[in-house]
Amino acid sequence: MSSRENRLAETQRAFRIGNERLRGALEATAGGEPIPFLCECTDDTCLGRVDLTLEEYEAVRRHENRFVIVRDHPTLQGERIVQDKGFYQVVEK
Repeated sequence: MSSRENRLAETQRAFRIGNERLRGALEATAGGEPIPFLCECTDDTCLGRVDLTLEEYEAVRRHENRFVIVRDHPTLQGERIVQDKGFYQVVEK
């Protein structure tokens, strides 16, 4: 992987860490209401959000190599879209 690809992957992991913290903080109080998760794309300036219930987010997280992104946001080379939910997509490394 090139240094650019490594940097992009690090950005993606940083957004994932933020979402994991958000999930942990809201897990007990969210109920079935959507939560504004961060887009886990590779753009470090992205301010996109994906409104998901905890169940929807956990379905993505069951697969360590899957990330949730706003529809048509940047992906890494070799990633593929495995789900298209309209306003968001799930990509897999």
